[in-house]
Amino acid sequence: MANSGKNNASHELRDEIHNQSLHKSFLHREFLTWLWYFAETSEGRFDIVTKKGPKKSAQIWMDDRIVLTAKTGRAHEHIIKGGVPSTSDEAAVALESGKSVKEMRIAVEIEDCGLFQATLGGDDITPKGLVLPEPNPNVENSVLDQRIDAVDLFSVAIDTLFLKFMDERTDKLWDTSRMNSIRNWIKTRRHEPKTIH
Repeated sequence: MANSGKNNASHELRDEIHNQSLHKSFLHREFLTWLWYFAETSEGRFDIVTKKGPKKSAQIWMDDRIVLTAKTGRAHEHIIKGGVPSTSDEAAVALESGKSVKEMRIAVEIEDCGLFQATLGGDDITPKGLVLPEPNPNVENSVLDQRIDAVDLFSVAIDTLFLKFMDERTDKLWDTSRMNSIRNWIKTRRHEPKTIH
């Protein structure tokens, strides 16, 4: 009977965690929109504190694919790819109309490590299609060890950015100054029509 009680408590805890994560899932899409804002307004520069060494500087930018969708189920998705879709008028109009980021391809350059690329989804922000820097043949670590270290470093980078977002998101100024900054960024993203002479 004692085991039955523990199992029930375990199931209840698991269900509670699952329910809480579903209720907070909007944060994933907010994070991706904030990430886009951060990349464009702060040049995407941030620092990573690693477990195995000193602090490293890093930079993030939007890569070649963004998927935007409305909160209501009736609207169509905007899939913008090729070139630099984050600077396109289509992306600006989609943001301005209230669409949120469902998925985006990002690139992260990490000091002394190289370029990382991955797709982040707004449902769970789990990286997909992760491309790692080429292994360095001039170090003692095996290729496998280097790849494991690179995956860990990329995870630390995304965790660092998510914690930065959550610090801002839970700050009392989020609903006023930060949201106003993001709204202004969205408004000023669309290119002015060129005058034809």
